[in-house]
Amino acid sequence: MVATLCSLSITVILASIARLSQSVGTVIRCEPCGAGAQMLCKPVPKDCAERVREPGCGCCLTCALLRGQPCGIYTGKCGVGLTCQPQPGEMKPLQALLEGRGICVNSTLKKSERTSPLVTTQEGRERGREGERERQTISKLNILDPHGFRIPNCDKKGFYKKKQCRPSKGRKRGMCWCVDKYGQPLPGFHGKERGSAHCFAIENQ
Repeated sequence: MVATLCSLSITVILASIARLSQSVGTVIRCEPCGAGAQMLCKPVPKDCAERVREPGCGCCLTCALLRGQPCGIYTGKCGVGLTCQPQPGEMKPLQALLEGRGICVNSTLKKSERTSPLVTTQEGRERGREGERERQTISKLNILDPHGFRIPNCDKKGFYKKKQCRPSKGRKRGMCWCVDKYGQPLPGFHGKERGSAHCFAIENQ
């Protein structure tokens, strides 16, 4: 149950971020790239066909990924006209993109050309119903406050890790706080420290 809750939280947050980015623009405002930050950039290889900015709030240029190359949320960006999609038949598409197991494909392809044929097994039908329930839940949620969203930090069993942090903004680390394995904040840890909350001494609370 907790594992499902944690993965549902991640799914809801990412879907809301995508919806926000389409309706109100950028969710996280990056700090401007100053000359000092750009001086730290490594040179882009000469054989680079297309140059793009690093993912996230990076200031440096890097080579764009080509069609068919592996990609993900935290990897380099796909080139112009390409989009990062989970591989056809991927059973956990969100996890695949988080782990960099997507692939750069033409963004003009129809969705049906990217995905595998419908699964007709009982297990496939169950997963389809579960996905539909998640979509209905997401559609009922209000748009998140762009300044207040966070992506839960969960372990392999689906429980919350003791230390939770808001995303960093540029070179500023996000606020961190301590929680129990169900994601409930622990008393005395209010998230006023930037990336330095010490939660590891707290045993199974």
